[in-house]
Amino acid sequence: MEITKKPVQLIELFYDLIFVYAISQLTGLINEPIGGIIPPFNFFAYLITCFVILQAWLYFTNYVNRYGQWKWYDYVLVCVNMIAAIFMANTISLDWASMYFAFDISMLIMLGTVVILYAIQAKKEKSMSGAAGNSITILSIVCTIYIIAILCHIFDFEDYVIWINVLAVLAGAFLPFFIRGKFNKNIINFPHLVERFELLTIITFGEAVVGLAEFFDVTNFNVVPILLFLIVITMFGSYVIQIHRLMQHNRIERSLRLMFSHYFIIISINLVTVSFELINSGEVNYWFVSILMIVSLVVFYISILANKQYYRQNIKLTKKDLLLMTTFTVLGMAIMLIFISNLYAFLIGTLIITVGNFEILLMKYKKYLTE
Repeated sequence: MEITKKPVQLIELFYDLIFVYAISQLTGLINEPIGGIIPPFNFFAYLITCFVILQAWLYFTNYVNRYGQWKWYDYVLVCVNMIAAIFMANTISLDWASMYFAFDISMLIMLGTVVILYAIQAKKEKSMSGAAGNSITILSIVCTIYIIAILCHIFDFEDYVIWINVLAVLAGAFLPFFIRGKFNKNIINFPHLVERFELLTIITFGEAVVGLAEFFDVTNFNVVPILLFLIVITMFGSYVIQIHRLMQHNRIERSLRLMFSHYFIIISINLVTVSFELINSGEVNYWFVSILMIVSLVVFYISILANKQYYRQNIKLTKKDLLLMTTFTVLGMAIMLIFISNLYAFLIGTLIITVGNFEILLMKYKKYLTE
């Protein structure tokens, strides 16, 4: 079945830039080590906040993908959404307590704009039983949770706010599995959704390049920045081959796997950037940085490979492919951990992981082209 591709509008790209800015602000929570490591609470706050921000992006993106026709009210509400997103991004700081109130109000406004858009659609359909009504129900529950968080701040129950935000993340992630309504998969434009995720991920890779730019010291040339760039570009190459080249975009799918995997793809790219910044901080605990890099890379490759169910016809990731990818990963990890505290061993081990996995995916794509 031929799927009509829905074009990505320029204002959607503008919207992505604001959210990548918000995600980049999060590195301020974890790029200042104490004793060479990231304090556990800061790391936990980073993860929760990142999931919240990505969910807010996805709520609006899903609406545009399903129903957006860019009428005047779409433009007005996306502008309100973006203004709230910028306010939200600027609340992010190491002083978590000062972040609660403005952050949760900003999130409530952002989600409120999406609820209004779905309400307009439900009115057009004269029904609350379809996907629009289903989304209103889910978002109303999430908004209620944020209202509770705001009330906790007002009435001095600050210790509960972070856990209420955790509940908001879980509600947004799992309610779609339990509150389904009469969902028609035909309203989802899979090619448009893939392109939106690709653009957000590419901009995130751009932030990674900005993060490693400080290593390019023109007064003190060495190979470290070149190795760092090769790490990022081979990760990017793996993503492009897996998501853009090997996947069949012309399909009708609910696309939950695509959505959830990209949460972890974005977070893992950001954590790789944080690993670079920790190296450059001067206060390096190589055990911590090495484990952080290894976990980030493993999560990244598992997340992109999770989308193998969308492969084109006659493309299959074999057990041999997975074994080779595992071998490169284990070899790289071994070099990083055996020669701990050696910067070049850290970089070479990381490169073995990224180059090895890139080469396997590239060979998979070349084989597809020749068949």
